[in-house]
Amino acid sequence: MIYQHKGVMIRQTNYSESSRIITILTEDGTQVPLMARGFNKTKSPFIVLKQGLKEALFTYNRFKGMGTLNEVDVIQPFKRVNGDFIVYTYASYVMELITRALEEDMAQETFYRLMIKSLSLLEAESAPAAIVSFTAIKMLPYYGGQMNVDACAVCGTTDRSLFSHYSFSHHSVLCARCIDEETAHRAVPVSNRVLYLAGYMKHTPIDQVDSIRISKENAGLLLAFVEMIYDEYTGVYFKSRRLLKTL
Repeated sequence: MIYQHKGVMIRQTNYSESSRIITILTEDGTQVPLMARGFNKTKSPFIVLKQGLKEALFTYNRFKGMGTLNEVDVIQPFKRVNGDFIVYTYASYVMELITRALEEDMAQETFYRLMIKSLSLLEAESAPAAIVSFTAIKMLPYYGGQMNVDACAVCGTTDRSLFSHYSFSHHSVLCARCIDEETAHRAVPVSNRVLYLAGYMKHTPIDQVDSIRISKENAGLLLAFVEMIYDEYTGVYFKSRRLLKTL
């Protein structure tokens, strides 16, 4: 049976001297393994897949199990993402955050929408660290983590201008009025601006985010905060994160 789906190639492995097995994440959040015959040849019709991250229309035959790729038509080439090594590294971090949470037999349409939104934001020159933070915040529940940035754990205030710390004892933000010797235990100072941005990204639907334009400094502080949350609650470490630290 012939299928046509929008998708992004998320994995590939050599099958033979000339062919590769690729896996695409389709627009409905399904992982589809495909045999791409002739992929490694110089004049391969699939050469566009060798040139970085792309959203494409994949045409393939499939009955059960692995399908056979017939044709690829690029929809979004993500030229800026693929042409700038640093931006591409941030994009790789985005991809890793999403793909590591995928489950083999479970469709996750939200994952695909988040992937395309994040890559599109990177393409549009939004702050790369902020885009990774956005992706990581949206993916946190799928790693079993939590981030409570809406109300002080002690007094319950929702006045974000008063937020000053994140407590790993209370698993929530604390306001400046409630910080004392007892509550300061395992509490980390975090600017209220960063906590506001984290809350905004947590609650704003994916499709309603058109751009994320914040200073490079705040983007870096936000990402450091989100990575601290991941370290505390998930124990998952990402290869792309390690690479970014060396740049």
